[in-house]
Amino acid sequence: MSVGRLPIREKGDSTRSPWLILFLMILGTTMPLVDTTIMNVGRYWFVRAFDVSTYETGWLTAGYSLALAMGIPLSHRLRGIFEERDLYALATWTFIIGTLIVTNSHTLSEVMIGRAVEGIAGGVLLPLSTTLIRESFPEEKVSTALSLFFLANALAVSLGPTVGGYLLYSFGWRSVFFVNLPAGFLTILLSHFLLVNHPRQDPKRFDPLGYLLLCLGTGSFFWAFMAAEWWGWHSGPIILAFGIATLSLSLYALWSVIFPDPILPPGPLLQPKFLMALLLVFLVSASVFGRMYLLAPFLERNYHFQPYQAGEIIAIGAFSEILTAFLVLGRILERFPVRLVLATACGCLALSNLSYLRLPQNVYAESMTTSPQILFGFGLALSQYSLGRLIVSSLPRDLTRIGGVYQQTVQFLGGMFGTVLCRHLLNSIPPVFYLALPQTSAPPVPAVNLQKVASLAYAFGYNMIFGWMGIFSLGAVALLVAEWLFGTIWRELSPKVFQEEKR
Repeated sequence: MSVGRLPIREKGDSTRSPWLILFLMILGTTMPLVDTTIMNVGRYWFVRAFDVSTYETGWLTAGYSLALAMGIPLSHRLRGIFEERDLYALATWTFIIGTLIVTNSHTLSEVMIGRAVEGIAGGVLLPLSTTLIRESFPEEKVSTALSLFFLANALAVSLGPTVGGYLLYSFGWRSVFFVNLPAGFLTILLSHFLLVNHPRQDPKRFDPLGYLLLCLGTGSFFWAFMAAEWWGWHSGPIILAFGIATLSLSLYALWSVIFPDPILPPGPLLQPKFLMALLLVFLVSASVFGRMYLLAPFLERNYHFQPYQAGEIIAIGAFSEILTAFLVLGRILERFPVRLVLATACGCLALSNLSYLRLPQNVYAESMTTSPQILFGFGLALSQYSLGRLIVSSLPRDLTRIGGVYQQTVQFLGGMFGTVLCRHLLNSIPPVFYLALPQTSAPPVPAVNLQKVASLAYAFGYNMIFGWMGIFSLGAVALLVAEWLFGTIWRELSPKVFQEEKR
């Protein structure tokens, strides 16, 4: 059997409506996806609740994305051990257990344990949902169903800060996570009636060593990247962590070649177009999650917004995402090449970030955030629509499922990178401006209001970091243009080269 190939089940072997199953998949993945951004608002509320610094609360967001990324490869392998209804219910129950740990926590460490459990369970749910959608719909409707699923995912990520802001302001921080419980129980109930167990597909050995090496290498790298600002980049613990990451990932690469059934088969990585698509996924995810991490504290710090008010501004982008859903249902986007749609998406993401490259006004200007958020929502929805199609088109048919696992793993690793990078820059850039501004201000130094200087320093810092997030999106556009130019030139030269070789 080819690497990643799964036996195709007959379509329509269940009396359940495929659209009801799509609804169930959206409901089940809404919980882990909302949780990726639900803590982006009201960060200082969590600081007071646990008596910690803003630096420490950043671990709750970035660490959760890492746990999601590490849970995703499990889904591909557990699908060959458990039947689908049992696995879906087990993953949902595990997510609920993680939520209960969080809601009953009293220290930051307890919350981090609960978030890790949530993340791993959510990572299992995400690729399992796409697999069940493919198996439930007729071949001609799978593309539309998956597009709607990915758009719903984008909507969940966008509305996370909105939901979190209202709950945090009205009921306290525990309610931010408690909301997962009714959604989780409803998911388990519906899965009992809508999903049907079938023979396990493509059973293989679990590969615990490969999974351990992958988790150790990735976890060590991102721990070092996150902790470097606390320990120092040249400190012993950071150098040791980077060394462990390098060694572990090197051993994993070697093991994946030697072991016949690695946790992530290396077959798709031999496809150059697929590697390019993964790089685009990483850049887009870093830009999206970095912006989502920045915008709420930007509004709260500079304009003294309450968490729910910041959430309302962030939710503006949801209207663009709903509009994109209608474009998918009308099959309008299918008329355009997928790379053109993705380039348009990345352009919108870049403009939505670069529009913040100016100091905020003395009073809040609605136009300053409304237009960029509309662009951001449109870009996020289009990117989710087009990246999935790009992954499928860059791989042979028998590798598309494992390609989707790679895509979602890289997506959350990129999201974690964007979040951690924004946090690093936010802790590094404003202090530099704070030291420089008193010496460069027009009034004499004694007349300088240090509180105003600190506000300007953080304003400069936020603006520059938004610019960095825009550069990531522009980088994705540049890659797409370079690929198109290379393909055009190669198509023109290849017949000539072939004729010369023939002579």
